[in-house]
Amino acid sequence: YTHNDICFPCQMVVGELIAAAALNLFIVPLGLYTGGMLGLCQLIRTLLQSALGLETGSYDIAGILYFITNIPILLLAYKTLGRELVVKTIVCAVSYSIIPIPSTPIIDDYLTACMLGGILTGVGSGIVLTCGASGGGLDIVGLCLSKRGSTFTVGKFSLTFNVFLYTVFLVLFSPQVAIYS
Repeated sequence: YTHNDICFPCQMVVGELIAAAALNLFIVPLGLYTGGMLGLCQLIRTLLQSALGLETGSYDIAGILYFITNIPILLLAYKTLGRELVVKTIVCAVSYSIIPIPSTPIIDDYLTACMLGGILTGVGSGIVLTCGASGGGLDIVGLCLSKRGSTFTVGKFSLTFNVFLYTVFLVLFSPQVAIYS
C-alpha cells in the first residue's frame, strides 16, 4: 500500500488546476511573483520586457519559458526518477496551462489575494504531491538531488533557491512586490 494506490489521475489534475487557479487568478494579475522555477521564469520575462522592450500583449510568456526550462529537468528526472513521475509531471504541466490569467485582478487587495493564492496553491500542490506527481521545476531537481545522496532535501533546496530569488526581487522591484510575492 502506497500513496499512489489511493490516487486517481483525475485527482492529480484537479490538484494542479487548483494550484494554477490560485497563481493565475490571484497572484500574477497583481504583478507579483511566485517562487521556484516559475518565479525565475517570471523574472526573466519581466527583464526581457523591460530590457528589450519585448511586448507579448496580454499573453504571458513565463509559461513558455517554464516549459522550456523543464525540458532538461524532465530528461534528468527520467534518468534518475523514472518514467512514471515524468509522465505525471507532463500531465500536470499541461493541466496548469488551462487556467488563463485575467487582464485585471479579481481581488485588488494584496494581502487577501496572497492569502487565497497561498492557501489554494498549498492545497493544490499537496494533492499533486500526494498522488506521487509534481508540477515540475525545482521539486524535480530537489528529488533528483535527494535520490543521488545529496545533503539537500527537496525543502532545503527549494528554500535556498527561493531565498536568492526573492532577494533579487527585493533588489529589482519594490519591497512591497518582494514581500507579497
